[in-house]
Amino acid sequence: MDRLPIVGWRRNADSRPSGSVCMAAPFSRTLGFLTLLLAPIVAVGQSSDTVKSFYNQHRCFELRDAASGRRLPPLYAGAVASALSDSKNAEKLLNRAIKMAPDSEVADEAHGQLAYLYARLSRNRKVVQQFDRMLQIKPGREELRNARALFAAFSRYPDQSVGKRRFTSVRGAEVSKDGLVIPLSINGKAVNWGIDTGMNISIIGDSEARMLGLTVDNEQAQVADMNGGTTPVRTTIVNRLAIGEVEVRNVPFMVLPDSQPPMNLLPPGKRGYLGLPVVVALQAISWTADGTFEIGFPPGIQDSTRVNLCFDGLAPIVRVQFQGRALEFLFDTGNGAGTQLWDRFGEEFKALLKEHGTKSTKKVTQVGGSIDREATVLPELRLSIGKFDTVLKPAFIFSKPVGNDSQYGLFGMDLLSQAREVKVDFRSMTILLLP
Repeated sequence: MDRLPIVGWRRNADSRPSGSVCMAAPFSRTLGFLTLLLAPIVAVGQSSDTVKSFYNQHRCFELRDAASGRRLPPLYAGAVASALSDSKNAEKLLNRAIKMAPDSEVADEAHGQLAYLYARLSRNRKVVQQFDRMLQIKPGREELRNARALFAAFSRYPDQSVGKRRFTSVRGAEVSKDGLVIPLSINGKAVNWGIDTGMNISIIGDSEARMLGLTVDNEQAQVADMNGGTTPVRTTIVNRLAIGEVEVRNVPFMVLPDSQPPMNLLPPGKRGYLGLPVVVALQAISWTADGTFEIGFPPGIQDSTRVNLCFDGLAPIVRVQFQGRALEFLFDTGNGAGTQLWDRFGEEFKALLKEHGTKSTKKVTQVGGSIDREATVLPELRLSIGKFDTVLKPAFIFSKPVGNDSQYGLFGMDLLSQAREVKVDFRSMTILLLP
């Protein structure tokens, strides 16, 4: 099987993949995942240059705001619906865009948007179908074939599904600045695994898979991090994953060697992480500082003005306030190395960095190893979600290859753990931090 970059599948080559695989240790997860290099759209229907720019730059909140009260071409309207987790309308609109011009650049983008949507929902056969259609339109994309290979392995099994949806509460979660780890069972066997919203596909260590009696596929792929390192992975499916009284079935996992980060940093029974498709399937999760983890809490009042969560492809994005501005951050419960600030923050707050920043280095550990990265350090920043203020002290601002061009950084558990309770609701697309 060909080399498969993992973890940050993005639409265009100017936006670097992002994410982290770090958990329970200072491990920064900048894996490369499924680098889908779709070209930016050149022109779409009667849309304005502003809307087109928001789309190409992955500005999901600004694209949503631009769509308010106006009729957008189906590609853009479908992208907004997908970003806000309106799957039914997203499918309808994106398929309409394809039908209007089946072999066009717009159709290629629409297929890519559908692939993102189906990947979040873990509908792997449909992901492969979209890849195949994209390869018919533009046959020469080896990186797309690489992405297809991984999903094709998962597509041999039934799609992930959730049993009866119900409220459930479990005690014993580990909540800290290093991560969120919860008790669960795999095919009836108890483990304690992390929850990682920045991970596109769940992961497990190879010895953990053997301990749990999982069947691991023989096919092997190479995954690459953003420092040029690689590590082999295989795939497996967990038939029954239970958290309290909620059961998720047919959950896809990538199997990593125990010799590689993050598995070499974790003890047996903790060598697993639940990625975004599992969290999306649960619909609503919350946790408290004293270790209570809940699924399916009652929905709050549906208020579009409170929406502060959207999807950029496979990445959950949260709107964060800083100095009176709304900034988009990757929402990442798995980055034990802490919150990061990226190039976009450095560019737009140059005066702040010039006045208060100092040059430094910080070790970034990825699946291929560790590298010291240059960074600018600020003594302290205050970042807010809603009415809750968090303090980042110190604040590291990295240049590429860490991060991407679209978001200002990643918002990690070092800040989330400052709240007494965190509620993440994919029904209303809101994240709420409570004091």
